[in-house]
Amino acid sequence: MDTVRAVAALSVVFAHLLGPSMPGISRYIFTGHPAVIVFFVISGFCIHFPFRTAEMSAVAFLKRRYLRIVIPTAVALVLAQWVGIRAYNPIDGYILWSVVCELIYYSLYPLFLPVSRKVGWPAMIAVSVIVSYVTVIGLGSNEYGNAQIYGPSLNWVVSLPAWFMGCYIAQIYRRGLYFGNIWIWRAATAMTASILYWATMNTPIGFYLTMIPFGVLACGWILSEASNAERGKASAIMEKVGEACFSIYLIHVIAAAALERLGITNPIIVCAGSLMLVVPFFFFVEKPAQELSRHLGRRMVTETPRSS
Repeated sequence: MDTVRAVAALSVVFAHLLGPSMPGISRYIFTGHPAVIVFFVISGFCIHFPFRTAEMSAVAFLKRRYLRIVIPTAVALVLAQWVGIRAYNPIDGYILWSVVCELIYYSLYPLFLPVSRKVGWPAMIAVSVIVSYVTVIGLGSNEYGNAQIYGPSLNWVVSLPAWFMGCYIAQIYRRGLYFGNIWIWRAATAMTASILYWATMNTPIGFYLTMIPFGVLACGWILSEASNAERGKASAIMEKVGEACFSIYLIHVIAAAALERLGITNPIIVCAGSLMLVVPFFFFVEKPAQELSRHLGRRMVTETPRSS
């Protein structure tokens, strides 16, 4: 999964820092919101996978997830205000809109899990799709895909189908499955994301009306990458980059703003410098939060008693 995280995180960085300066349609090569949808699918997969056949301690689970996400986010929020990015906050939603969604999904997962065992993830996906489309059609598809029209109270509702899809593919995933040529999945996902990004920026349709079908495609790509990693074919470099994906997502615009305040404006240099500045944030902020979260997690999962 870390390879997928790396690709999604770098796509967001390049879309924000390189895309605006690229000529013509090349600016749509790297995508922002489609990459976030990939993050939601991965999140659902990784959250649900340990609990497919296991019970959970809701309190321990929530402590672990909150520590994992709130500590780096709080530090990033302070840094963003320090460099003058006032919109970098949970209400205005710049960057942090997806983090708010994640926190809501984590908070509700202890309720989602027992419901899924009664009605199944497909039924929950179907209901969430209806609610998502009613919201999007009712309020508008939000031109430019900047997530502001729905606000923190509805963004999570609109994006919930993607998170549920991740839970569903975690439920059905089995080792040893082959999902076809991985490069076909990669190419299809990248091309579709770019086309949808272009449509979001240049047509009234917006991304929110198309993100659910894209989420289905992302599921296929993620399953293919998981199978590829299982067979030992994942890129070691991309796996390492993926470990820092949350830091990359949180810090890249903050680092870019800091560099620009120093008079550095070349997009390539700003982008490279921003990625370099992610490194200390990961090792001094995110990684300690990860380790604290894992420490709590060792006591979190207890096996479900088998029915007779």
